[in-house]
Amino acid sequence: MLASLFDPENEHDCVWADSAYSGECFEEFLSLVGFESLIHEKGSRNHPLSDAAKELNRIKSAIRACLEPVFRTMTVSLDGKPTRKPGLERNKAWWGLKNLTFNFLRYLQLRSHVVLAS
Repeated sequence: MLASLFDPENEHDCVWADSAYSGECFEEFLSLVGFESLIHEKGSRNHPLSDAAKELNRIKSAIRACLEPVFRTMTVSLDGKPTRKPGLERNKAWWGLKNLTFNFLRYLQLRSHVVLAS
């Protein structure tokens, strides 16, 4: 089932995830299917993370923090559940409208901050 989540035609070959997905078996699987792992490293009680690993986790978190609000908004505010519309074109149109709605809401949110700051 895990293999069905990865699209070999994807233009990006990186996998971002938190430390819950770390581990040798997952890393081996990603290398087999041709994806680069950008998964957070996990420390343990007697094996804390090195300073270099902490810095890499900090960089990965900064990038993920920019993307997670988009998915949260899609799920919570825009009812982002899987669609069961017949036909690929209808599904593409449905998600296109959701993306457009998100962009309009984000624009209004940013615009209101500019007005308040002026």
